[in-house]
Amino acid sequence: MWLNDTEQKITEALSKVISPVAAANLLRRALRGQSPDSLGPRGWVELVEGPLQRELMGILPVSGLLPDLQKLIRQLKAQTPSLEVVRDPTRPTLEATDLREYVDLEREPDRQALVLDLARREGVLAVVLDSVHGRECRLGAHDDNLLGLLTTVHRLLDRKGSYRVFYTVFREAQLVLRPLDRGYLAVLTRNETNLGQLLYRMSKIETLQVGAER
Repeated sequence: MWLNDTEQKITEALSKVISPVAAANLLRRALRGQSPDSLGPRGWVELVEGPLQRELMGILPVSGLLPDLQKLIRQLKAQTPSLEVVRDPTRPTLEATDLREYVDLEREPDRQALVLDLARREGVLAVVLDSVHGRECRLGAHDDNLLGLLTTVHRLLDRKGSYRVFYTVFREAQLVLRPLDRGYLAVLTRNETNLGQLLYRMSKIETLQVGAER
């Protein structure tokens, strides 16, 4: 599919942190039916700093624009020197609500409560918490093959170096996986599910350490 220059740059920037398919879907959601060819420099800046950034913050625990998107914004603003973008005052920021959720993974009831709570959220198909203290699962219609897949993906990512979150899109589902307590927390949702609040909460879950202050 042919993309215009700005659309291509945005997709490439997003593809450095999420899969190409997820990047294309994220940009499509941000456009909300608008034709990319109808946007000028001002329109692209407003899209990137507004809807696109909100969509990205719903997937990854980021507080600012990606470096490549910052560079693109500077280029777009240079094309229109008088361009002044009005910030969206309702745009969520991680700094304003940076509240961590500490979970004692040594306690089986706490592990089970966390997994059950996530599994009850709208659109969630399966949840897996795999830690050094034990594994808790809500697999729904899925079987143990999903556990094998998640463990393999986590190990491959971990071998490449520490990662903060992994996100990908399957044919009918979205997968989010993040490392936790030398293991991982994974959530599988329907493809059309809005991940904003779910992903933000996942990014704030931390293992309770002895002596840690809440």
